[in-house]
Amino acid sequence: MASFSLMLLFAVMGLAVDLGWAYYLKMRVQTAADAAATAAAIWANTNGDSCATVSCGVTYTCIGTTPPTTSLQAGCLYATADGPPVFTGTMIENNTAPPGVSGNSPSLWIKATVATTSPNFFLFGSGYQVANIAAQAIAGVTTMPGANCIYVLSPSAAQALAVTGSSNVTTTGCGVFINSSSSTALYVTGSSHVTSNTIQVHGGASITGSSSTSPAPTTGAGTVTDPLASLPAPTYGACDHTNYTIGNGKTGSMGPGVYCGGISVTGSATLNLSAGVYILNGGGLTVSNSGTLNAPNVMFYNTGSAGHTIAPVSVTGSGIVNMSAPSSGVYKGIAFFQDRTLTYSTHNSIANSGSGNITGTYYFPTTGFDFTGSSAAAVYAAFVASTVSVTGSSSLKNDNTGTYTGLTRTLSTLIQ
Repeated sequence: MASFSLMLLFAVMGLAVDLGWAYYLKMRVQTAADAAATAAAIWANTNGDSCATVSCGVTYTCIGTTPPTTSLQAGCLYATADGPPVFTGTMIENNTAPPGVSGNSPSLWIKATVATTSPNFFLFGSGYQVANIAAQAIAGVTTMPGANCIYVLSPSAAQALAVTGSSNVTTTGCGVFINSSSSTALYVTGSSHVTSNTIQVHGGASITGSSSTSPAPTTGAGTVTDPLASLPAPTYGACDHTNYTIGNGKTGSMGPGVYCGGISVTGSATLNLSAGVYILNGGGLTVSNSGTLNAPNVMFYNTGSAGHTIAPVSVTGSGIVNMSAPSSGVYKGIAFFQDRTLTYSTHNSIANSGSGNITGTYYFPTTGFDFTGSSAAAVYAAFVASTVSVTGSSSLKNDNTGTYTGLTRTLSTLIQ
């Protein structure tokens, strides 16, 4: 009876001590899995990690790589750091629907599985020598639509956003933000109308004549930072082309490169550009008269160096631009990118029918942008400029995915 009672006592002690210790380790392992998945998602969001840089759907076994070069390696550092006992981990990343998760559709998810073993001191004699403990967590990178379609960045310009004549500015699913502290930061006159989700003005507003806004502008609002401030400028080398001009009804085709002296399409000429980044090193971009520019998946970087003077983007007369910004990569959604370190007095200008055929973000952070003409229909586009002037009809539609304008916010969160 004494021996039997002793065996029963050891079994009870095993339940109390060994299972209690195992529960404690389970909590530690779960914490490590949560940290690993979250760290990997933050890394992916910060560094643009995706299925292009890791093998999606393939389990990665943690090997303690330092410093990490991918999201999975970053997560592994958290998965295996919390010992003793030794924690092992695996990571997997994909852009499909996350397993076992409902009501959440991230653009990218990462699952971390962390495991460890612990010897049983009291249950050892009962045949349970080792406790195997594991936990998993899933974190996601979720894309949120940008809050605004129009960002006017000048801190002090009068009439920073000017809508004049009989113009109509409509932003669908997004708002307008004006950083200027001027009492006339928003200037709407004539019979013009501005319709938006929100209209936030750091300074004041002047709405005269039969013009109107919907909703009424919120004046005295705070300022916002440049939403593209972290976008890196492209690097470039020597000139591939100098003073490129096409006119007199000709048709030409060109590819990405460094265009010193800019690109000019005149007369009734047609220029077809293949996808990529075009460096305008001085000279800017000019489409005039009845010239036509076809540029799918293209970004223009407007700059000036090595004796080449920066000049504006100008679409005038009956010039037509059929253009879309890149749909992937660093410059996804950016149609025009002006060198932040330079400025010029002549405003960038998109006039007449060219405006309705350009999808993407017009990014002119230190210079003005004038839109003259009309858009036939709402397009996925955004204006980010020092000042913006609209004379005509402009209809901008919010881009929920960032594919068309690049103006989205991404959140890295634990989802399971």
